[in-house]
Amino acid sequence: MLPRPFDIMQADSREQTLRLFVKVEGRGTALLKSLKPGTGVKITGPLGRPIENFSCSSIAFLVRGAGAAAVVHLAEAAGARGIAVYTILSASAASRIVCRKYLEPVSTEFLIATDDGSEGYEGLASDLLDELLRRKAIDRVYTCGSRRFARHVQRLDREGRIKGFVFLEGLMACGMGDCHGCAVPKNGQGDYFLVCRDGPHFPVAEVVL
Repeated sequence: MLPRPFDIMQADSREQTLRLFVKVEGRGTALLKSLKPGTGVKITGPLGRPIENFSCSSIAFLVRGAGAAAVVHLAEAAGARGIAVYTILSASAASRIVCRKYLEPVSTEFLIATDDGSEGYEGLASDLLDELLRRKAIDRVYTCGSRRFARHVQRLDREGRIKGFVFLEGLMACGMGDCHGCAVPKNGQGDYFLVCRDGPHFPVAEVVL
């Protein structure tokens, strides 16, 4: 079977441990869930480029569903540096909200939006982002889990209201940039990024969404 890509939620260099987020969707991920503690698995990674520039005073996350897992490590790293973290979690219902216990403790402000109104704001989480931007000066916005939200952040970036970034997902047969299974069109350049090599985060202005 081909390998599957997963988000590294947390990493501890002293303990040499990783925490991965696995969403069960098919046979492969169901098999992973059934593994017993101590079972050996083959892991290739981390892939792509790390976020190394923390020269900002505030960041916001606009994430939906399993996309929340992509920003946990970044949120913790930003919070440890004294950067204000504003988190907006979105899901279809309260029961489908994930990573709350990791993101809420490191957030200066923590907001929830659900489609059915079972918790927090009933409606689009992008409405909460717009309202947040009216109240606060946010340097960067990171989004993951929804192309609709990514296009919203792209518009805000184009208008000069924020600097936007998107975490992109893609099936990676090799993870080394050879198979081009995770190609993403570059904006206005007629070329492609590879999520495994160039990502997983991109400035929203540089990609076609």
